[in-house]
Amino acid sequence: MDKYNEFREKYKEFYYHGFEIKYENDYIFVTYDFEIKDLMRFNPTLRVPFNKDINYDKKMVEKIVFYAGLAEIPSYWKPTCSPNIIIECGLLDDKQTSWVKKLMFNGLGEFFYVNNIIPSYDDFVSITSSGNNYDIIDNKNYDGYLVAVGGGKDSITSLEILKEKNNKKAFIINNRKVCFDSCYTAGLNDDDIINVERLFDRRIIELNNKGFLNGHTPISSCIAFISYLTAYLNGIKYVVLSNEASANEATVKGTNINHQYSKSLEFENDFRWFTKEYLTDKVEYFSLLRPLSELQIMKIFTKYPKYFKNFISCNKGGTSKNIGKTDGWCLTCPKCLFIYLLMRNFLPNNMIIDIFGEDLLDKESMLNYFLELLGKRKTKPFECVGTIKEVTYVVNNIIKREKNLPYLLKYYKENFALENISDEVINSLSDKHNVPTELLELIRKELSND
Repeated sequence: MDKYNEFREKYKEFYYHGFEIKYENDYIFVTYDFEIKDLMRFNPTLRVPFNKDINYDKKMVEKIVFYAGLAEIPSYWKPTCSPNIIIECGLLDDKQTSWVKKLMFNGLGEFFYVNNIIPSYDDFVSITSSGNNYDIIDNKNYDGYLVAVGGGKDSITSLEILKEKNNKKAFIINNRKVCFDSCYTAGLNDDDIINVERLFDRRIIELNNKGFLNGHTPISSCIAFISYLTAYLNGIKYVVLSNEASANEATVKGTNINHQYSKSLEFENDFRWFTKEYLTDKVEYFSLLRPLSELQIMKIFTKYPKYFKNFISCNKGGTSKNIGKTDGWCLTCPKCLFIYLLMRNFLPNNMIIDIFGEDLLDKESMLNYFLELLGKRKTKPFECVGTIKEVTYVVNNIIKREKNLPYLLKYYKENFALENISDEVINSLSDKHNVPTELLELIRKELSND
């Protein structure tokens, strides 16, 4: 019997028992209680600063915290994929139950794929719930922007687009130095930054080491709820993410499997519906960069060299360009290669080498990632990277304009026919987004400002 069915047979029940909220000084502290029955209990925690001058409703806080716990479930459910999830701390109606099930099925698409699991949507999990239904009316007033900052080019681009807006705060998770550096470079100070601490239960690593199922989970769905909770506790109207149009493309050809599902427009629309239906319509979650491609974002970002020495768009990190405890360019992953390639479309190579420390396009070890980014393999890299069309545009563009090509570009030229990709990929905005009209004009202004 394969692991998936073996674990499901042995560990049939996963529990969301509840959560505890404590208010101390200027923070709320949340501890969740999850359990794989007959195996292990988990208690991840959350610490969120709040504004004491804001008239928040503790019942609403409890409601948001409960829903945020739903997004945490996949991380602790995945070791055994228990067929039954029992929620004991809040009642979900049929639409909410379907919402959670869809998030799990699509958000764990990569996890299922890499573990050779072919789940049936109808019966991969059954969700039952009991408890309060949290029926609350919100009479608060909200204002301003909460901009999620991750230290990479995307959130920096959002900060620059919104630079004319005075009433904004930066939202940072887990005190990353590179995030603070981005904010300081953008002109923000400590009073403009809200730093949230989210700690997963490290007992999950014990299960990973023992051979239980492991893989990617939709972490951005957790960030969505945590940023929403932060906005509520601080009276902020807009929760601004920096997910782009490119995030909508599937990672595995011919499927809906997308490493970036919880960064996609589909999830964004689902989350907006859920929060407006069950929380409040006065806090609005959207991605500012949704009208833009990765290539367009890079076009804007490269106009601001002041960030070049203190941004990191690598999820692995490394020691070669260490900018903090866990921050750095690993120089070995597809994300590093992708960022290098996009920058190469706009900047001279010596300037990019100064950022990374070496020419990633001249590394033979990167060939497979290069071909994955170009769609020459079955899957794109399981990373937050742009579309095949964008990468193809950049590669062809560089080859046509330059003579002395590094290894990867020379390989492409010798093995594939050059293509003429329309400039639409860098000139046209997507009309599929939730960006307010006044901010859309700021995006147009920034993109056209050469």
